[in-house]
Amino acid sequence: MTKLIPLNIEGKKMVQLAQLTIDQANDLRSWLPKESIQNVSFQGMELNECILFETYDYWFKSHHVLTRPYETILDF
Repeated sequence: MTKLIPLNIEGKKMVQLAQLTIDQANDLRSWLPKESIQNVSFQGMELNECILFETYDYWFKSHHVLTRPYETILDF
């Protein structure tokens, strides 16, 4: 999985859940408290389902790095 690049919105680094695959977005939604998902205005547009990049970064490191399948010598 490729890590998202954050948007700088009003001095805060944010990511939009729509940038993720459906499975990843659903997984992240189920992990997050509902109040952490926000709608924000950016350059005259309303962006739905945004979260702080640091929250996404923690989830990315703790969930996706640890759940990545491990290869063993028998896999070669």
